[in-house]
Amino acid sequence: MDPSQANSREYQQQAVDAEIKSLEGFIRALKLRRNALTPISSLPTEVIAAIFSILRPVASSFTTLGERSDRLAWLRVTHVCHYWREIALNQPLFWSHINFTTLTSAGVAETLVRAKTAPLYLEARVPTGWWDDARFSVFQKELQAHVSHICHLGISAEDFRFREILEGLVSPAPTLEHLSLSSVGHWDRELSSRVFVPDTLFDGTAPRLSHLELHNCDISWKSLLLKGLKYLEIHMPTKDARPSLSDWLDALDEMPQLKTLDLHSASPVAPPGALFPSGVERTITLPFLAHLNISSVSARDCGLALAHLLLPALTKLCFTATSCSQDGSDVQEILPYVARHAHGPQDSQPIQSVVVRNHRACAEMFVGTLPNIDVKSSPIALLDAMLSARVVFSVTGRVWSPGTHAEVFDAAMTALPIDSLVTLTSQLRISPLNKQSWLRHAPRWSLLQCVHLGTPAARGFTEMLLEDRGERECTLLPSLTKLVLVDIALSARRTLRLCDALMKRVEQGVPLETLDLSKCSATSHAIELLSEIVVDVLGPETTLNKRVQMGSIWNCATRGLFVEDDSDSSWVEEDHDEDDSDTGSDDEVWPGWENWGSDSDGDGYDEDEMDYW
Repeated sequence: MDPSQANSREYQQQAVDAEIKSLEGFIRALKLRRNALTPISSLPTEVIAAIFSILRPVASSFTTLGERSDRLAWLRVTHVCHYWREIALNQPLFWSHINFTTLTSAGVAETLVRAKTAPLYLEARVPTGWWDDARFSVFQKELQAHVSHICHLGISAEDFRFREILEGLVSPAPTLEHLSLSSVGHWDRELSSRVFVPDTLFDGTAPRLSHLELHNCDISWKSLLLKGLKYLEIHMPTKDARPSLSDWLDALDEMPQLKTLDLHSASPVAPPGALFPSGVERTITLPFLAHLNISSVSARDCGLALAHLLLPALTKLCFTATSCSQDGSDVQEILPYVARHAHGPQDSQPIQSVVVRNHRACAEMFVGTLPNIDVKSSPIALLDAMLSARVVFSVTGRVWSPGTHAEVFDAAMTALPIDSLVTLTSQLRISPLNKQSWLRHAPRWSLLQCVHLGTPAARGFTEMLLEDRGERECTLLPSLTKLVLVDIALSARRTLRLCDALMKRVEQGVPLETLDLSKCSATSHAIELLSEIVVDVLGPETTLNKRVQMGSIWNCATRGLFVEDDSDSSWVEEDHDEDDSDTGSDDEVWPGWENWGSDSDGDGYDEDEMDYW
């Protein structure tokens, strides 16, 4: 090709490209002019910026230590048009939330420039082994340079890095309101190398600090950072860092505005042999404290703290501890203080719900002012019950003797103000609610309307109803209208025993209105029999008759009308009362039912059905 022709074509292409570029610029200018004519563009810049601020993360949504949230969601408005982009990019508040973990060093630097002097919300989860010394040094310098206008700060790092970070923060923090510090990695609570929050942190000057969270790091209870707080959370300090009782009370006395106190093995240690209540010589009143969450490896430690507090505004108490005595006496000793904080004149409603959850080494109760707290069977329902409860009481007894958990439960229910109980739930296989317990507490529960029971709580409940000698005016549980049974196989003996109890309620003039068996195993004939006594019986979606027809593994075909008990070994693990020896009347065949479910011997009962609940 002739060189001159090649040059000509190149020149023509450049000319076309220049014309395209010119036209694109002209089109952009036209678009800008067109967008300027839209009604929203007539709003002042300040108004549009205020509208955009709705998408900006706010202080109340700021949490630290790995929370996943879209902090830059507001950037989407910058993709709409040039005018909006200019407004957004020039608003310092839009750039105030910075996560050092997710942004590069260059990104952090650019964001800090755009933030100017706006109050900063900084989060740094320093990943173990990911940052080299150079990046960590840049992070430290940026953090130290902007201390004066940090509003919220959350830092999580391995011990040696964490210590360096804290030692470098020596300048005052006049705008700091929220501080969350967490030491992570392999640590030993008893090692001297444990991170300690130095007194030089922020030069002891953070006058606006109201929210402090400390995880796995120690602090002196005489620290200036603890004064004037509204929210304090301390998790797992070393034993040596736990305060003396006098220092702890002195520190709380400097927090008159405190609204939430969350202490995990961070309260004073109860001295051996300390007596309650004679040892309580000084109390501190926290007039605004609404939420108290206290836990410890010793129940007496928690009791010591509760004994020295007066909380006239408390609406939520979470108590988690370990019993150190075989008979649970240490728990029973401090129950009066748990009960004192469980309900007060500040509560608008009485306690109306109790949920009992336990196994052999643990006693757990959810006590609420709402009438229908129920854990059902899902983790979400359990979480909802915990969140809505007025009191969460959980005690673990690793050295408990058999039956101690039942004694602890009985003592707790005696101490707690639950005379206005409306709903009671006890669904696990091991229950402290045996017949004697029901008979002891039922006279207080004249307002109880609904019970949710699993085995063996249902067994004790049925025996209590059969034991009740009261007539219409003085019968036990006169308001009871609904019974929900959960995870129970209704055998012949269980069904007949339940019929006896429910029929007795009818004779006493307080019949049950609803019997919910939707989560039980039962035959259609059992449902039919119970429906003759209770108006509204909710049976399981699939009865065992249908399961048999579908080839279910339940071996019910030869049993006919009821469910086989299988010795109840899978349902009853303890609480075999002495009353159960009186089973002679239960072997009686009802008139008209001589041939139900008869086996080869023709007696209708199996040796394994003797333990009917």
